Amino acid sequence: MDQITDHKKIGQIQDLFLISQEVGSGFPIFAPNGLIIREEIENYITQEKKRRGYLFVWTPHVAKSELYKKSGHWQKFEAMFPPIKLDEEEYVLKPMNCPHHFQIYLNRPRSYRELPLRIAENGTVYRYEKSGEVNGLLRVRSLSIDDTHTFLRHEQIADEIDEVLDLVEAVFKTFGFSDYRAQISLRDPKNPKKYLGGESTWKGAEEALIAAAKKRKMKSSTVEGEAAFYGPKIDFMVKDSLGREWQLATCQLDFNQPENFDMEYVNEKGEKERPAILHIAILGSIERFMGILIEHFAGSFPVWLAPVQVKVLPISEKNSEYASMVNAKLKEEGIRSEVDERSETLQAKIRDAQTLKIPYMLIIGDKEESANKVAVRLRDGKDLGQVALKDFADGVNKKIAKKELSL
Repeated sequence: MDQITDHKKIGQIQDLFLISQEVGSGFPIFAPNGLIIREEIENYITQEKKRRGYLFVWTPHVAKSELYKKSGHWQKFEAMFPPIKLDEEEYVLKPMNCPHHFQIYLNRPRSYRELPLRIAENGTVYRYEKSGEVNGLLRVRSLSIDDTHTFLRHEQIADEIDEVLDLVEAVFKTFGFSDYRAQISLRDPKNPKKYLGGESTWKGAEEALIAAAKKRKMKSSTVEGEAAFYGPKIDFMVKDSLGREWQLATCQLDFNQPENFDMEYVNEKGEKERPAILHIAILGSIERFMGILIEHFAGSFPVWLAPVQVKVLPISEKNSEYASMVNAKLKEEGIRSEVDERSETLQAKIRDAQTLKIPYMLIIGDKEESANKVAVRLRDGKDLGQVALKDFADGVNKKIAKKELSL
C-alpha cells in the first residue's frame, strides 16, 4: 500500500485539524491532537530563542490603518484585509507584526547599551489570499509567525546575522532538515519605485547579507527582484524527505523603517543614531511549517512531537486493570499515553495504532502482568520484547528531552 503523504489526508486520519466552511476557507481549526504538535513546535522555538536572549511580547490583532500607512504596508503590501470603522476611526487586521513591535522600541528612549534588542512574538496575522490559492495548512489566511525584530547598531549587523544563521542551522537539525541553501533576495534595479530607500542604503544591506552567508560557508545564490519592499533578505530553501524544496526561515535587513518611524538610540558619545532592524522568522508561518512537517514525516512524528506517544493494548478484559495502572504511571512520567479499552482483537488494536502512526505500543497480557513488565512494539512492527515499565519510561523521556528523530 502506498504511503500517504498529503497533510490534509493525514490531518483527517489523525484528527489534527479541520477546515470548517462555517468558519471560512483559509482559517484552520486545530483539534486536540493537532494543537499538541503545534504547541510542541511553538514551545521549542520559544525556548530556543529565549536561551539566546530574545524577549517575548504580545501584541493585538488589529491596529489603526495609519500605522500601516506609516510603515508603507498600506501602499506596498497587496494582501491586506479591507479596513473596518470603529468609533469613527479606521482599523485593519494586522498583516505583519513589525509595526506593533516598533511601538515597543519607541515607547521610551533607548541607549546603545540595550542593543541588540531582540523583540519576539509568535504572533497571528491575517492576509487576504485568493480562495483558489488557499491549501490546507500550507496557504492560509490566518497565520502565526515566529517573528523577531532585532534593533541593533550598524556595526553589530555582521555578528547578529551570524547568530541568526546559527539558530537556523540548529532548528533545521532538530527537525531533520539536512539539505538546504540560502537564497539572498535583492531588489530589482530596473524598478526602484517598488522599494523604500536609496541605492546606497540598499547596496550596503545587500552586501552584508551576502558576506554573512559566505562566512558560514553556506550554499547560497542571489536573485534579483525578490527583496521585501523595505530591504533585502536571506531566505532558506529546504528540501524535505520527498525531495521537494520549501522556503522556510528568513532574515531581512532593514534600514528604511527606522527612518519611517524616526527610531533613535543614544550612542556612547551621547549622540543620537539610527538603529538597523533585522526581521527574522525561523519557521515562518507555524501553520505552513506544521503542514510541511506532516508531509516530511508522513505522519510518523518523532516521539517528542507525536500527539499520542504510547498506546497501551490489553490483550483481554482481565488485563484492563494492569493496563490502566501502566497508563497512569506513564502519565505521571509526563508521557502522552492512552489505553485501547475496546473489545477488539489484539491484532485490530495494533493495526489501528499503526494507522495512527503512534510511536510505541505496549502489549499487556498475562505474562507481562505476572512479570510486572510491558511488551514493547514499535509502529514499524518491530518487537523489543519485555522490559520493566520504569526502564521504558526513562528511555522514552530521554528521547523526548533530546528531541531524537528515531525511536
